[in-house]
Amino acid sequence: MLKEHKEKLERIKNLKVIEGVPDDLRTAIESFLEQAVIVGKYELDYMPGEYIKKLLKVCSKYPEYNDLLLQMINIVKRDNI
Repeated sequence: MLKEHKEKLERIKNLKVIEGVPDDLRTAIESFLEQAVIVGKYELDYMPGEYIKKLLKVCSKYPEYNDLLLQMINIVKRDNI
């Protein structure tokens, strides 16, 4: 693994969800980040789609996170995920 990738992986490991995020959304975000670390650590080709699907579904329940949801949808479309 490249040094640059290791640094990004460490950054992801240390990310924390901000206070005030609903519990189910917090769990979905944390699960997604944990899987991102696993994908990077073991140099897997992809993350199981269930994690992004769950994150998008839970995020869609909260109108105040609509901008985040739309950004994630654009990334999924752009990268053909």
